[in-house]
Amino acid sequence: MGEAMISAQFLRHVANCMELTGHPAAGLLDGIGVGRELLDDPDGMIPLASFLAFFEQAANLVRNPHFGLHAGRLAGSDSLGPLSFLFLSAPTLRQAFLSFTRYLSAMQQASTNQFVDGPGGATFSYGVLDQSLPHRRQDAEYSLGAMFSLARQFTGGEIELREVRFEHERVGDYARYREYFGCDVFFEQDCNAFSIDAHYLDLPGRVLSSSLHPILEDHLRRKAGDPGGLTYADRVTAYIAARPLDDPPSIADAAAHLGLSVPTLGRRLRAAGTTWRELLHEHRMVAAARLLRDSRRSISAIALAVGFSESASFIRSFSRHFGQSPHRFRITPPR
Repeated sequence: MGEAMISAQFLRHVANCMELTGHPAAGLLDGIGVGRELLDDPDGMIPLASFLAFFEQAANLVRNPHFGLHAGRLAGSDSLGPLSFLFLSAPTLRQAFLSFTRYLSAMQQASTNQFVDGPGGATFSYGVLDQSLPHRRQDAEYSLGAMFSLARQFTGGEIELREVRFEHERVGDYARYREYFGCDVFFEQDCNAFSIDAHYLDLPGRVLSSSLHPILEDHLRRKAGDPGGLTYADRVTAYIAARPLDDPPSIADAAAHLGLSVPTLGRRLRAAGTTWRELLHEHRMVAAARLLRDSRRSISAIALAVGFSESASFIRSFSRHFGQSPHRFRITPPR
């Protein structure tokens, strides 16, 4: 598998936000080998690792631990390239989230995002899948902040969030998070996500004509080179990632979500070279690796958090999966 890439247009917004603080971005851009002309190229792509590193370095340079939230607050119709326009031209807020999550992969690889719509409300979740990429806090806070900003623009400011969850530990002032999102914010959680009440989902857009939406969908579908959308293995992985680690879904839950029978889902996963058990195990191991690297939880607490009843079986499973014990992984995580 090649190096994960992301649209250079995403970096353009972050670089512009940095320069609004009075700090030129040229030095950091040179450091990751990106010229200004690439930022303006609608088809330009850069390594995801470079984007994440730039974000963290920019936060340090401007001395703002909340730089990701700052960039999210400033997100607008041109911040995420055609994805911003796709979101803002949707006929309803529900469709805005569904379309965005369907086509993010056209502009950012090695990431997961999902919109789970239930009777009482909905949850949008986002995360970088590659555990070898260590610089992810600013990106996570920006991604949720930008989606909240787009949703507020879409609804004319009517939307309020129920709660926000982040994978990482809190850094900086909690009041800044509370003030921006207007709700409780939790840290060291299973995923980066926010939840909204159901009555907001049918609100119409107030920014762009919905006649643009199918045109933008077609553009992003062709850009992704995937007229049929995600594979079933991709959809199952995203579905698992959006559920609580300590209450994982069953294969019956996933099959019902995808509109399939359990045997049919099993056959389609085997055709893709995997199984339900393998996908669920991979998710638990990836989550455990993240918690070992990014939190101070004990190994026994992490074992419980990812669904193991006791530490010994977790240590054996983790050691087989990664070739080293959880303790050794925490000391020297793979690069």
